[in-house]
Parts: sequence; C-alpha cells; structure tokens
Amino acid sequence: MRDRQIKEHTIIALLQNEAGTLNRLVSLFRRRGFSLASLNAGDCEQPGYSRCTMVVTADDRELRQILQQLEKLIDVVEVEDLPRVRSIQRELALIRVDVASGQRSEVLEIVGVLGGKVVHLTQRSITVEFTDEPHKIEQLIHMLEPYGIGEIVRTGLVAMKADAPSAAN
Repeated sequence: MRDRQIKEHTIIALLQNEAGTLNRLVSLFRRRGFSLASLNAGDCEQPGYSRCTMVVTADDRELRQILQQLEKLIDVVEVEDLPRVRSIQRELALIRVDVASGQRSEVLEIVGVLGGKVVHLTQRSITVEFTDEPHKIEQLIHMLEPYGIGEIVRTGLVAMKADAPSAAN
C-alpha cells in the first residue's frame, strides 16, 4: 500500500446565486465524508453569481473526487483547484487581547509592526483587525498569546487567481 499524501487544497468555484446552492454544496461534502476545513462565499463581479472558496484536506484521489462531484452540481458553473503559488489568498481575523495596562504599548507595537489595525480599545482590552495570509495570522496570534487573548474570530480563506506575469517581466 502506498502512502497517501494528505494536504490542504484551495478550491474556488463560480456558483449560480440560487436558493439552496450552499446547502447542496455542503451536503455533498457531508454525504461523501470529505473534509471541509473552510468555506467562504459571496457576491462577485457577475450579477446572479457567487464566488466560493473552499479549503479541503485530501489526498490526490480524494481531491479528484471532490472536483468531479462539485462539477456535477447543477448550480456550479466553474470549479478549480487553485495552487497557492498561482493565487492571492487572504483571511480576516478579529483578535481581542485582554491586556494589562503596563503591556498595552508592547501589544500596540506588535500589531503595528505586523500591519494590523486597532479597531476597538477599552481600559481592559485591545481589539485588532488583521488581514493577511493564514500563516501570518497564526504568527500574530502566537505573538499575542503571552498577553492574554480573550477571543478570536476568523472569516475563513478567500482566494483568487493571480494574473500571469507578462512576457516583459
């Protein structure tokens, strides 16, 4: 038996904006036992359609099955496995740090250096908005943990194809 190489894959899909579309998509994953780590959907540049970003954990065989099953759904117009090197991927995180007054400047410095934005400030907490690649969000969370994280909310990944470099580059 050969070793299965299970890894995360980012799948993007163009969907018709119809009632029940997301329910059918999620039901497909549930029925087939596929691992859906993240799902994000929203309106796009085409009226009547949505773009959906899914992060799945699968080996190559499972990935092929997922793509084939998604293509069979009537509301799915396009579906693609999007390699990280050919894409722009972002996630939004809101992080509340329950920080002691003597450590506020340290937290503010970390947030500023990494490019975060303070969106709410009280005497007992600092709430940060941070948009970047998931591994950079993990880095910020790791750096803020010693100060006392009260709550984290993450949107899930959104991704799109990156433009191909021109011949002049």
